[in-house]
Amino acid sequence: MKKLFIGLITMVALPFSITYSENVYSKKHVDSVKRQHFIDLKNKENILKTMDAFLEETNSVLRQDGVSISFPVETDNITNISEAQNIYSTGAIPPKIYGFVTTENLNMRSMDDSSGEIIGKLKFKEQVEIIYQSDRFETIHGIKSPWLLIKKQNGDEGWVFGGFISEDMPAEIDKSNGKTKWDLIIPTSGRISSKFGKRIDPVSKRSYRYHKGIDISAPIGTPVYAAADGIVIKSEYVKNGYGNLIIIKHKDDVSTYYGHLSKIIAKSGDKVSQGELIGKIGSTGKSTGPHLHFEVRRGDTALDPADFIK
Repeated sequence: MKKLFIGLITMVALPFSITYSENVYSKKHVDSVKRQHFIDLKNKENILKTMDAFLEETNSVLRQDGVSISFPVETDNITNISEAQNIYSTGAIPPKIYGFVTTENLNMRSMDDSSGEIIGKLKFKEQVEIIYQSDRFETIHGIKSPWLLIKKQNGDEGWVFGGFISEDMPAEIDKSNGKTKWDLIIPTSGRISSKFGKRIDPVSKRSYRYHKGIDISAPIGTPVYAAADGIVIKSEYVKNGYGNLIIIKHKDDVSTYYGHLSKIIAKSGDKVSQGELIGKIGSTGKSTGPHLHFEVRRGDTALDPADFIK
């Protein structure tokens, strides 16, 4: 299935086929520009006359003391109206570009980045207008694609990952993009200060350590919510670095971890719903500052949360 961003690049490369002479309003536009140019020249002439009169009047008073003033710079260097060039638009209105969602659910974000705030959702086969293609590329599920600014039919606008938008109406959910049936929400508001993968240990500043989740920095007490429906299987302080930790078990052997909490609200055995308040951000355990350590695991294997939150 062709991805829409390829089509966008192609369209940008196409030369304009509509010439200026084909614009039915061209003569009216040219006449209007000429009239405005004439008015601008007249205005310039009047301004210069007024300035000359002011200088002459002022100098007539100052001459008694042997003082005179003049223009600080040549007036033609200030307003080169007489040298203005005529340039015109072709008058061609570019066609609107539309695309369709190829995945089960797709989040709209506030910026062209997977860490942007989720401001809306799109459903499979939903049609959207493509407004702009970002220069920012990301790789999600092995697909490298730019972010697209889109508009929904109700007028809402937001950024989406272009790898999940096609110029063709999809017959079924695109299996090639590796999309799971998961649709987790970001569990708190803040700034992603550390991503998934290899990094220098933030405490020792020495050896590289494998970071099993993402860190979201925010003030102590910021609410933390369940990323998906599930059952709390751990809700306690642990000594291995997590500090106050909540673990929620979900379907398909997937679990989410919420570490360094200042306050634990959800208790072991609680059944929680997506978006339910479970705790508050803190800096307990092995931590350099207040933040939420968020993990997604299938069995004992840590997975990149970006593959589950789009």
